[in-house]
Amino acid sequence: MSQNEALAALDLMDPDLGAFIEVDRDRVLAQAKAPRGGRLSGLLIGVKDLVDTAGLRTTYGSKIFADHVPERNAPAVDALEAEGAIVLGKTNLNEFAYGVSGYNPHYGAIFTPRDRSRTAGGSSGGSAAAVSAGVCRLAVGTDTSGSVRIPAACCGVYGLKLTNGAAPMGGIFPLAASYDSLGYLAAGIEDLQQVLGLDELPDPSDLRVSRIGVDLEVPDLPAEHWTLFREQVWEVHGKRYEADPERYGKDLRWKFDLSFDGADQARQTIEAWRSRFLQAVEGAEVLVGPLLDGAAPLLESALSDFEHDEFITSLRLLRHTPLYNELGWPALAVPTEDGPVQVAARPGNEAQLLAVGRSLGLPSSETIVR
Repeated sequence: MSQNEALAALDLMDPDLGAFIEVDRDRVLAQAKAPRGGRLSGLLIGVKDLVDTAGLRTTYGSKIFADHVPERNAPAVDALEAEGAIVLGKTNLNEFAYGVSGYNPHYGAIFTPRDRSRTAGGSSGGSAAAVSAGVCRLAVGTDTSGSVRIPAACCGVYGLKLTNGAAPMGGIFPLAASYDSLGYLAAGIEDLQQVLGLDELPDPSDLRVSRIGVDLEVPDLPAEHWTLFREQVWEVHGKRYEADPERYGKDLRWKFDLSFDGADQARQTIEAWRSRFLQAVEGAEVLVGPLLDGAAPLLESALSDFEHDEFITSLRLLRHTPLYNELGWPALAVPTEDGPVQVAARPGNEAQLLAVGRSLGLPSSETIVR
């Protein structure tokens, strides 16, 4: 990575896109000048502003932490920098990652590079927009209900949610711990393969691939999932919210007031659903199914939900993604000629996802807006 290449990436940043919250140009240029080794040598990466970066402001998308500068990196960032990656900046997100609209009341909307009337989705919308705009080829995100895959689909790039627990979550502000997972937004499968250190991928023709709705049917994730989700979110935010609710954005305040009564019964319902799901997909190694119903949200729709304490747009975006957080499976958003699809596999089988994604998806040159 030369300083000229770093300068070119910095100059590609469009503040009106809303992709970044924090960028330190001098820091980026200094790191680009220094010799670097590793399989990611000189690769510029955006890092979701939910993930700690030493010496670089990390807000968690909130005004509560607007001046927060961590003393150390999250282990996930340490691992990337150890392989030679350079943190380009901190990407915008829904406040505390609690939402998928791509609108943050403190740091603004995140737009799709292809259409500035539409949001990039969330919560990792800034990471998706940065990759789609060609500012960087790879960005870090987190995914608790689809927060990597949804913005990837909205922006026409690849988005990988890792197996729950596959990467350390230390130094990453939690949302709902048992559902939180690290993920990456990327211009192409080769970028995801590189960041995971996978020298080879399996032949997709050797895998048992089934299409949901064509080769098999799966039971819908019960609404009780959201009871358990809200219970975990309250464990993170409850005390702080009760002490000073006005420090949170309007959309989070009404979400925190939603009930999570009946959690014990909800756990029984989810376990029964899990058994039915696993029975339905028995024999399949990789699942291919729908991801995004319709286009990326219009900003006016996201703002309407925000102003009226509604979840209309977000419920549309969340129809197909949360089940893999409940299962803990890895899942991949793949841009295709016919729109985005979702590919999923059992825990630890990210290589299978990438192999099938490569066979279905667009080349990386077609995912970047120039």
